[in-house]
Amino acid sequence: MNTKSLMLIIVFAALTVVLNPIRIPTFYWPGFFYRLWEIPIVVAFLLFGPRIGISVASLNVLAQIMLFPIPAGIVAYPWGFVATLTMLLGVYIAQKLFRQGLLPEDPLVRAKPILYLTSLGIAFRTGIMPFVDYSVYHSLLPIALGRSFTEAYIVALIPPMIVFNITVALYTVPIGYIIARQLSKSLKLGSSFNSKL
Repeated sequence: MNTKSLMLIIVFAALTVVLNPIRIPTFYWPGFFYRLWEIPIVVAFLLFGPRIGISVASLNVLAQIMLFPIPAGIVAYPWGFVATLTMLLGVYIAQKLFRQGLLPEDPLVRAKPILYLTSLGIAFRTGIMPFVDYSVYHSLLPIALGRSFTEAYIVALIPPMIVFNITVALYTVPIGYIIARQLSKSLKLGSSFNSKL
C-alpha cells in the first residue's frame, strides 16, 4: 500500500472515530441507535474503491473496541462491521452494473445512480443480516454477556432488525454518495469517481 492510500485510510478512519459517539435512539428497538460512522466508510469506498473503504471499516472496528469499550463490544463492533460489509457489497455490485452498462436505458433512472446504490445496499444488507443477527443472538452474545436469549425473543427481534438494517442503508448510502460526489468535484476527482459508478 502506498503513502497516499495509508493517509486516506487514516483520515477517513479518524472521521469514523469522531462520529462514533453520535447516537440517535431508535423508537422501535430500545437500546439500539442510529449512528453516523458508516457514512465516511461509504464515502471512502465510493471515492477510492473497495480496498480503501474496507480498510477504513476495519480500522474503525479496532478503534471502537479500544476507545469505546462496552460489555458486548468484542461481539457488537465486528457485528456492525459485517453489516457494513453486506451493504458495501450491494454498493459494489451496483457500481459493477453501471460500469458494464447493464442498467435500464430509462434516462431518468440512469441519471440517478444513487437509487441503484441505495437499493442494492439495502437489498444485500437486509437479505444477509437477519441470518447473521440470529446467529449472533443465538451463539455469540450469550458468550459475551454471560446470559442466553430464548428462541421466541430472538425471533421477535427479527422484524426490528430488518427495519434497522433498511433504514441504516437508506440514509447512509445516499448521504455517502452525495458527499463523495461533492468531494469528487472539489478535489477534481470527477473522472475517477464516475468510472467507479
